[in-house]
Amino acid sequence: MFAASIRWGVMTNPVVSRGRLFPGRLRRVLDRASSCFPWPRTVRDTCFFGLRVTPGGPGYFSRKLMRAFDRQGIQVTHDRLRAAQSALLFSVSWGDWFYRLCDLWDVRTVLRVDGFMLPGYFDNRSQPSGFQDRALTSNDMRLNYRIQRDLLQADHVIFQSVFSKEMADTYLYNRQEHYSVIYNGVDLGKFCPDEGHNGRVRLLVAGSLRHEYVLGTVLPVFAQLWRRYDLDLHVVGSLGKICRKQLSDFSETNPEASDRILVTGAVDNDDMSSYMRQADVLLHPRLGDWCPNVVVEALACGLPVVCGSWGGTAELVGAGGVVVPTKKWSYGREFVQSMVMAVETVLDSLDDYRVLARQRAEAEFDICHIANKYATALGLTHSGK
Repeated sequence: MFAASIRWGVMTNPVVSRGRLFPGRLRRVLDRASSCFPWPRTVRDTCFFGLRVTPGGPGYFSRKLMRAFDRQGIQVTHDRLRAAQSALLFSVSWGDWFYRLCDLWDVRTVLRVDGFMLPGYFDNRSQPSGFQDRALTSNDMRLNYRIQRDLLQADHVIFQSVFSKEMADTYLYNRQEHYSVIYNGVDLGKFCPDEGHNGRVRLLVAGSLRHEYVLGTVLPVFAQLWRRYDLDLHVVGSLGKICRKQLSDFSETNPEASDRILVTGAVDNDDMSSYMRQADVLLHPRLGDWCPNVVVEALACGLPVVCGSWGGTAELVGAGGVVVPTKKWSYGREFVQSMVMAVETVLDSLDDYRVLARQRAEAEFDICHIANKYATALGLTHSGK
């Protein structure tokens, strides 16, 4: 159990409705079966999406892009492949047969690379109790092989960052033509700054908090800075067992600071902006991310970001925060101290960083502009309108 002094927030609307007609696995089977039917092609620009709205980064982005396409007059289908002019695949296709159908029906295929199992991380290293299992299973290897095939077979490939392209080139397949680097986008009207908030300066860590190195970095940073800056820490996202244990241990060893920690469970992506507007700095210690939605959204809310340099996150932040030099998966005391200094830098010039963060989002991550880039890659005639 957590120490009583850690405050728990209320979990808002779940990401996926429990009242759906079909559970996820059955829905995927039905989508595949229905996509084999020779539906008539529509006159209206139509794109097949290989992923419905689901929990997690790819599902969140699917919803954002679908909304932007709708505003552009582009229709999205999940189960009528033949009716579409193009197909957007998230992470992986359904197999070689999918491409044969697309060739038969003249459907342009575009693969969005969402990530894969990096052999350098899933190295079968044995872990003590509580650590993430690093076993590279046969299923993981089959997934990587499928992505290799997709990188070769798709008409066009979209990478979420230069880092994403580099990792795919190194470990899977070096795609040398017909590809784009397109960052994730955000609705700048929904995710936007407000007039500020009352109370203490607040650090935020958000997203999927499954791995011990996330809070293993954030909590020591908070421990060193809370007195000097009168800080609160807000933890928003799905917590793994090890993260719950870390919070409990921190509360026991730092009782005078534990009542400054507010823990909120997983929230729907549409609700995340309200939490970001109540924060002052987003700590994103995860290294090796492709293009995390939470960072793009934070910048749009005028929330400066502190992160490490290894991974796609550093490409996103720009002047809207501080990027800490680090090596590949280089967590530890040196990284913590660098993050401490980076947070101090931001807090000492917080108003300036807030402005720069929003400017960065407006310049690079407007979902309308991102949707135009996707439409161009997909070959849709309404692209850019």
